[in-house]
Amino acid sequence: MLEKYKYGLLAALFLLVLIAVVQASYRWWVPSQSVLSEGTAQDYVELKKAANTKGGNWLRTLNSDIQEVRGDLLWNSDNQVGMMRLVNLPNPTTGYQYHIWAYDSHRPSDQPISIAVLDRGSGQQEWFVPLTASESMPSPYKFELTLEPVDTQQTANPLVLLMVQF
Repeated sequence: MLEKYKYGLLAALFLLVLIAVVQASYRWWVPSQSVLSEGTAQDYVELKKAANTKGGNWLRTLNSDIQEVRGDLLWNSDNQVGMMRLVNLPNPTTGYQYHIWAYDSHRPSDQPISIAVLDRGSGQQEWFVPLTASESMPSPYKFELTLEPVDTQQTANPLVLLMVQF
């Protein structure tokens, strides 16, 4: 009886293997939409509970594109890690990216530290983004989310959209 369905079963098996290979290669060839890895709500809760973690809500500017954005930012200076939570952050305009900058009291105020670059928004989903600094930040006091052209590291006057102060 199996002889009757032998070629049909082989074709179905071949099709399943082909689908798996295409799916795996798609994930390998197509770059991630985000420059950063994703965090989870559990990571956020654990960081919030950790000793010496500071946090604050994002304060919005008058820019109409970000009036619906909600979220906050956590930073733990002992572990030099942080996390931000965003909801309703729109995708940046083509050719632009979001950049998170931190200001530390041990550095001149005109020398912020780059924390993260985002090439997409959060949509309506709650998005948890892990944060790490490129250098030690013992006493951060302000974080800014700016909109900047993709082709530059830091613009002379980046457009500040959101801010958190401790």
